[in-house]
Amino acid sequence: MATVSLAQARAHVLVKQGLAGRGLGSVLEAVDATGGIYGTAPTCYLSCAARIPSFRLADLDRELYSERSVVRLRAMRGMAYIEPLPLLPALLACTGEPRDKTLKRIARNAEMTEAQTLELADRIEAVLAGRPPMTVKEIREALGGDLPGNSGALQMTVALLGRYGRIVRTRARGSWRSDLYPYARWTDWLGAPVEEMDPAEARVEVARRYLRAYGPATADDLKWWTGWTKRDTLPALAALGEEATPVSLDGRDARVLTDELDALTSIGPQDGRGVRLLPVWDSYFMGYATTPAGRLRQVRAEDYPRVYDKSGNATSVVIRDGMAAGVWELDADAGTATVAPFGDDLPWDDVAAQVDALGHAIGTDLRMERAHVPGPLSDGPRNTFLSPISLRS
Repeated sequence: MATVSLAQARAHVLVKQGLAGRGLGSVLEAVDATGGIYGTAPTCYLSCAARIPSFRLADLDRELYSERSVVRLRAMRGMAYIEPLPLLPALLACTGEPRDKTLKRIARNAEMTEAQTLELADRIEAVLAGRPPMTVKEIREALGGDLPGNSGALQMTVALLGRYGRIVRTRARGSWRSDLYPYARWTDWLGAPVEEMDPAEARVEVARRYLRAYGPATADDLKWWTGWTKRDTLPALAALGEEATPVSLDGRDARVLTDELDALTSIGPQDGRGVRLLPVWDSYFMGYATTPAGRLRQVRAEDYPRVYDKSGNATSVVIRDGMAAGVWELDADAGTATVAPFGDDLPWDDVAAQVDALGHAIGTDLRMERAHVPGPLSDGPRNTFLSPISLRS
């Protein structure tokens, strides 16, 4: 079994994900390289900007809304991701809770029977048929006032339709920072229904793609990232057979795709050098098990409380050579990017260059401002991870 250091693993993933070296060339490359970009705005745009030197906001919009080569949907752990069309059958088959469980949960919480929930779902899909995309408010108006369940029943049933692959989120209303999405019927937007896939086969495909983005990684890492049970995770890894090779990652059992083994063992720390500004929930910081030991390749133990809150949410982080070196906060309206370092060795010229590049990506002149060294996220109010500097000021 090959022995791999954390430094080698870190550099290998940085290069794959476009966070070192020349970066990536397109949105589709970034989506593939990360196993899926977090779909919440503005994270999706900022994650692309950190990886694609030539990125502009319109590049992601084009793939989402014109080419429709990628889709925003709930996948791993029920979180919103942007994923490519070929992977959608696997994701809908094996991520998130089972469909029957979703139906039971939504019916209970919406104060409807399961039959009423399914009937309402059919009514929503029918009212969307052949029409321009609608927000939940517009769907409610189109359906009229005779709706079953409580005040949240319609919103929850819309979520059910998304889980079933029957409707899809379309172009957001408002700016690139908006999460107000209209919905369209899946077949109207994408032209064909999602193919059904066996969940066990789907897990193998997702496990392969995870290792391509994050390997070398452990079974616990894959289990956390997907939201699977151990009972599902271990067979999926085993089914990869000779496609995956065991390695010792700083004394822990891990796996890497076999066709990457030579690149992994020959890489040097210098290959992972560079500074990047990663947003809240960036895939790089959400890809491994939520413990200081599981994320030691990215965050020193003493910095862990400054990067992750108690729920495991990663804040917006400045990385230097793949390690968390500070936090930052964007105020696009004020034209500022504020940076709070963890120490006194942050290369400020490199940070300023990244701020300038980000300004070009989002079409706004940005100036860099410095802030004091931050304390733990728990020092601030709830959801401090969303604004790790201003919410503690």
